[in-house]
Amino acid sequence: MKAKKKYSEQLEDRHRKTLEIFSKYRFERILDVGCGDGNFSMLIGEACKAKEVYGIEVSERGVEMARKNGVKCFQLDVDLEDFPFEDNFFDAVFAGELIEHLFDPDHFLDEVYRVLKPKGVFVLSTPNLASIHKRVALLFGYQPFPMGISARMNVGRAYEPDSEHVQSLDHIRVFTLRSLKELLKIHGFKILMVKGSCAQ
Repeated sequence: MKAKKKYSEQLEDRHRKTLEIFSKYRFERILDVGCGDGNFSMLIGEACKAKEVYGIEVSERGVEMARKNGVKCFQLDVDLEDFPFEDNFFDAVFAGELIEHLFDPDHFLDEVYRVLKPKGVFVLSTPNLASIHKRVALLFGYQPFPMGISARMNVGRAYEPDSEHVQSLDHIRVFTLRSLKELLKIHGFKILMVKGSCAQ
């Protein structure tokens, strides 16, 4: 038995679970917020038979790559800017491992709610602050992943992260399942399903 998973294996586990969720639905138009290069956005689109796949990405390079991969992608900072879509525009919105990087998750959730159709589906993934991994790290005096104290060094953590992901580790907001559910309900969402991942 492996003691820990590599980041790529954790990502694969989350992606598999996300695709399982989307494969249960049929959506015309979907949005992937924080879509990166758009590869996973298109896989989500295939899973739910979407006719149109939209994306939002903060990096110019990501937007270019996503467009090349077939995503109708827009560049903006979801922390600061409103989404460039009409109200009730999407059947589904996905935000994978994004909300924890935002200064203003309330603005983000308001915008997601606004662009979703009344019976639309919002699929969100984020690390759980109360996961067993983080509790054990705290118990032994370590800094829980990915809540860093230095922008330059891996200080106080129980293990070394994958080197290619060191700069993107730290989170601005952290959520327990209870606090996230409460926040979503305040913003008008109804919780239909909760799935966990051994990665978090």
